[in-house]
Amino acid sequence: MTRHLLASVLASVSLTSLSACDDSPPGSTTTEPRPVANDDNVPFPSAESGQGAAPADADGATTPQPAPTCAPDTSMPLGNSYTALTCLPQLDAIGYWQSAREWATYDDVPVTVAVLDLSFLTDHPDIAGAVDMTWNFMQADCTAFDLGKGACRKVAPPVPRPPPPPTSGEESMMLIHGTMIAGIIAGRGVPGQGVVGVNPSAKLDLFVRDMNTDNLSALRFAIDRHVDIISMSWPLGAQVGNKDVPEFKALLEAATEQGTVIVMAAGNSRIDVDRQPVYPTRYSSIPGVIAVGSLDANGDLFTQFSNYGPSYVDLGAPGTAASAGGDFQRGRYSVQVGTSYSGPMVAGATSRVIQYMKRKNATYTAADIERLVVEGSRSSPKLTPFFKDGRQLDMTSLLTHLKTSIP
Repeated sequence: MTRHLLASVLASVSLTSLSACDDSPPGSTTTEPRPVANDDNVPFPSAESGQGAAPADADGATTPQPAPTCAPDTSMPLGNSYTALTCLPQLDAIGYWQSAREWATYDDVPVTVAVLDLSFLTDHPDIAGAVDMTWNFMQADCTAFDLGKGACRKVAPPVPRPPPPPTSGEESMMLIHGTMIAGIIAGRGVPGQGVVGVNPSAKLDLFVRDMNTDNLSALRFAIDRHVDIISMSWPLGAQVGNKDVPEFKALLEAATEQGTVIVMAAGNSRIDVDRQPVYPTRYSSIPGVIAVGSLDANGDLFTQFSNYGPSYVDLGAPGTAASAGGDFQRGRYSVQVGTSYSGPMVAGATSRVIQYMKRKNATYTAADIERLVVEGSRSSPKLTPFFKDGRQLDMTSLLTHLKTSIP
């Protein structure tokens, strides 16, 4: 079966559980190695099969369920595979269900999130209806990190083309990573089968770039599209992260100046970014750029693999049981961990804030949106050493803050 960026709809099949995940905390063990993704190279522990809970919805639509009908299974083991994941533990952890129906009243307000990641299954039923456009920036002749002019040779103008069908485990994981992130932001799952994202009404621009190259080209193209938000879940480790990239900083400034909000994963290297600024989190000091660290599945505790630093990391969101739109080519979903999945949750929340502001016909800047998202999140004293004012994402608290600040 051919699987590619612009493939036709695939039929879901039931196979065995996954043998790898994209992000995992240090110290985990497994008997099988897995491909490296982003700055993470640690395997996950094996687990027994299980079944995630899913809320019922009689009309089969994407309308999120209120809290009384949603009982997420917060004990779903990492790396496991599931056939149904509608009622997700991370949504419960961010106060999603308590305010979901009120947020849904803004569904008709257009908002677009650009996702820059490894690759995507755009025909996945959870995100197919959300995808507005795709563009492939991967350059086969580029082998160096995209740190500015001259870093890559033979770089041609971008051409909209699908990547080749995945043939290895690493390529398969690339597809899963981007698809999961897209699903966390804007999943439109069918109850009992698919998953619901933080904002099921958001539109997605999906831009393919690899772990080493094409970051600047993809970012520049997204900015030129004048999207509302750009989500980037490709933090790099200390080896590359210590570099200053003036071209990247300039693009972030150009984006925020035009009103585009940047949401980035803080990274999984357990680095105090206040003491050791790393790329790209070091640029979160730019107004309108939001860096997101990881919390546990309940949204309460800091996870030990996450980068942190209250001067640079704005808030935390669940990243230890993020499960959305995953291994569709095998007919399964999977539970993964990492800031790669914390960032998209905040990107989805940010898209809701922009919908609210547009409905109110309010004038705003990217810095205004960042401030509303951060200040509207709950503050926890135990998180103050890690995130700005100990902030943690909470959709219900955020909505209350918006109604108070912008009545």
